[in-house]
Amino acid sequence: MVRKNIIISSLLLGLVSASPLHQKRQDLPIDSYDESVAAGADSTDTPPVGDAVPQNVETFDPNTVAAEVVATVVDTPPAVAQAANDAPPDVITVNLLKRSGMNVARADAPATSCIVRTFNGPQVSDPNMPQAFTSFAAFSTAATDAVKAANVPSGYAAVPNFVNLNAVAQDKSYITYTSSKLTSYDPKKCAAICDATAGCTSFNIYYERVPLEISKATQVPDAALGCPGNADAASATLIKCAFYGMPLVATSAKQVYQFQGKAFRVVYAGSTAFTKSSGPTVDGFQGPITFGDAAINAPAPVIDHGYLRTQTFGTNVPFAPELCAASCKAQTEYNAKHNTNKGQACVFFNAYVIYKNGKDGVFTCAYYGVPYGVSYAKNRGQKDNSGNVWTISSSFGYYAPGSYVAK
Repeated sequence: MVRKNIIISSLLLGLVSASPLHQKRQDLPIDSYDESVAAGADSTDTPPVGDAVPQNVETFDPNTVAAEVVATVVDTPPAVAQAANDAPPDVITVNLLKRSGMNVARADAPATSCIVRTFNGPQVSDPNMPQAFTSFAAFSTAATDAVKAANVPSGYAAVPNFVNLNAVAQDKSYITYTSSKLTSYDPKKCAAICDATAGCTSFNIYYERVPLEISKATQVPDAALGCPGNADAASATLIKCAFYGMPLVATSAKQVYQFQGKAFRVVYAGSTAFTKSSGPTVDGFQGPITFGDAAINAPAPVIDHGYLRTQTFGTNVPFAPELCAASCKAQTEYNAKHNTNKGQACVFFNAYVIYKNGKDGVFTCAYYGVPYGVSYAKNRGQKDNSGNVWTISSSFGYYAPGSYVAK
């Protein structure tokens, strides 16, 4: 079992300035971004080729994570909070996500033999070439049909510009994949699995060209056993769904060039991504209210208009607004007990994903003692002095009971 770190970073404002609490614009938390990405640096970002042995599965327990989030607030000495302009500690690192192994080797052959793998997609054998696979008309038809309105899974939306590609998703929020549970190119089946998987927000369905003959023990070609994986080796097609904890975007799609065995080329076709079309409901809060690709921009000076703090999570933490809710409630209790943040209750939070140059989304929560509606969702990103472009997606608002405002 491997445990991985996440970063929970709390700060008042993202950009350093002479008077951050009185600046005209509520900047994005870019100062903590790199630390959040580093926390998930050892995360797997895409499924293995074929059926790996063992198969790694990321597990997410929101209750455990929420407890750690609350601890970052309630364990802060009042003197430290006041010295930090009423903010909790800058960075807290905790071990929360873990990998577990599942052996998927077949039991019907000796471990020292080659086998003909089980596959669930149509073989492309005439000609048996990578180019024929990527241009196979049936794969393209299945992918384009899947994004028609009647076929899109309920509660999901196709990711714009991530339809019928020869590239697959790469994202540090990767959870796991399935092939054995699919009998066809079936996004609705993938959506049902995502819904049943803790922390799953999006998925990528695709066709994968793999060698037909492989080692039973390792699930990859093995020349010593007689299945070397030559360039002209017979191929099989796997239909796969890969599951992710963050909303996938068009820039999540990456061209991956891989070989197995001596020279067998692995390629992809019909790759399409879907993401949940709304944020999840959260116990004890009204919402979600959709803000789209913009975050709340509180009036200046923000400290006088209810802004409390912003919190970012490591890239291996999924999009989970329930973590924001736990932190918001803890902030309310803490402020009342220690008279920090002028004793304000946290009555509203904005959960969103921030991207640097279109990749490595970081789950972020901004907390307020004043509720803000959609008319204040005006921060659509910014550009820093180094030329990096920062953007927002999947932005939603959540309100304490009786605090909802429409505008």
